[in-house]
Amino acid sequence: MILFGTGGIRGIMREGEFDEKTVAVASKGVAEYMKMKGLKKVLIAYDTRNNSQEFAKVSASVFAGEGMDVYVFGEPVPTPVLSYGVRKLGMDMGVVITASHNPPEYNGYKVYTSNGVQAVPEVTDVLTEMVKRAWNQPINAVEKYKIVPNEVLDEYISDVAKLVNVDLKGLKVVYSPLHGTGARFVPKLLRMLGAEVVEVVEQMEHNGNFPTVKTPNPEDDRALELLKKYMADYNVDLGLATDPDADRVGVVFKDVRLTGNQVGVLLSKMLIDEYLSSGRNKGMLVKTIVTTDMVRPMCDESGIKLFEVPTGFKFIGDLVEKGKDLDFVFGFEESCGYLTGDLARDKDAVLACGLVAKAAVRFDLLNKMEELYKQYGYYFEKLVNFDFKSVEQALDVYAKLKQTKAEEVKQVIDYSEGYNGVIPNETLRLDFDNARIYVRPSGTEPKMKAYVMVKAQTKEQALADLEKFEAKIRSIVDGILAK
Repeated sequence: MILFGTGGIRGIMREGEFDEKTVAVASKGVAEYMKMKGLKKVLIAYDTRNNSQEFAKVSASVFAGEGMDVYVFGEPVPTPVLSYGVRKLGMDMGVVITASHNPPEYNGYKVYTSNGVQAVPEVTDVLTEMVKRAWNQPINAVEKYKIVPNEVLDEYISDVAKLVNVDLKGLKVVYSPLHGTGARFVPKLLRMLGAEVVEVVEQMEHNGNFPTVKTPNPEDDRALELLKKYMADYNVDLGLATDPDADRVGVVFKDVRLTGNQVGVLLSKMLIDEYLSSGRNKGMLVKTIVTTDMVRPMCDESGIKLFEVPTGFKFIGDLVEKGKDLDFVFGFEESCGYLTGDLARDKDAVLACGLVAKAAVRFDLLNKMEELYKQYGYYFEKLVNFDFKSVEQALDVYAKLKQTKAEEVKQVIDYSEGYNGVIPNETLRLDFDNARIYVRPSGTEPKMKAYVMVKAQTKEQALADLEKFEAKIRSIVDGILAK
């Protein structure tokens, strides 16, 4: 049985892992939660993965069998469209069938509350218990649901265009949806705003096998090979690629892939400047703790309040919903997720494509990044992945890191009890003189992630420090394993 984790339920599509029974039981559990809360209306979306549409139908039938009013999108849509739809159509809950940017053999199930935010732990903890209970209960499925009118999708694109609010005339963009849901949305948005769009033809078709990429993850250079080829062939500076459920975007500019942090910094600068020029002064910017600190001095000098949340965009959406007395300027995470405005409450790659295009008509992205480095310092970051023999070994290494006495470690901060206003979560921070390293265990897989973050006055020093502290965390982990 798979239970709710950071990104909902996710697993390999095989019997006994992520299959029709898993989807049916999850839906039964969510329906029981809805009954307990007196909720009635549920909206279901699905992406372009193999079996996603079938799983969506299974889910819809179970909700209908439990007496819910069920609405389903008639075609694959981006995850942020589910968030948008829940808010716009006044739904009580939402479900999306997706495994985001995972390999083709995976699929997943994410739940959203009525504010369009992916369910946070206080909800998923209850859902987990409901799903456990539902596992051995009879399931009554009735194929009775309404299809969401196509006008809602057109209204979404139109609303995003109004929010981006720019004339892109003269801009050429190469775009790939990596066989995912962005195909129907991103080109239409960019063209509506005046851009000329060159589509990566081979990757425009919906295909859950993702046949033309080694990975459908736009954070990975291997996903962007065809995009870069098109950029060279058509002599275009800007390339954009969205993942299968179109909530993350990879950005290439003049053959350089910008990191999620760099794109976040560029968009933060543009949106902060826009906000200040509007004469308002009660803005908020939200990022996850493992995301670059380069926006900190930007916020300090502009009077924008910076908030930090645990890893997972749902925490950004949740905090924005709770911070109604402040104007939401921007929210982002290092893994290529971005959001502004009031349309959705999850990261939105369709919107982000519009924002990056807007930035590209305002300034040269690489030159601007260099200018910001010179102004604020060279903040460089690197993600280091650790694989272990078992989940137990990964958790053991993580536990021992809490007590590390390794040379140069000034202090270890454990976020599990909460720290500096950030809600409790399983993350450690190792502080050094010139670096911070955040460490997170998977909890469900034999893996651990370390986010190395440095700041220096020159690019050369920052690169040297990044290399040094990557080696440092590797040697600390190796030392623990050797004992």
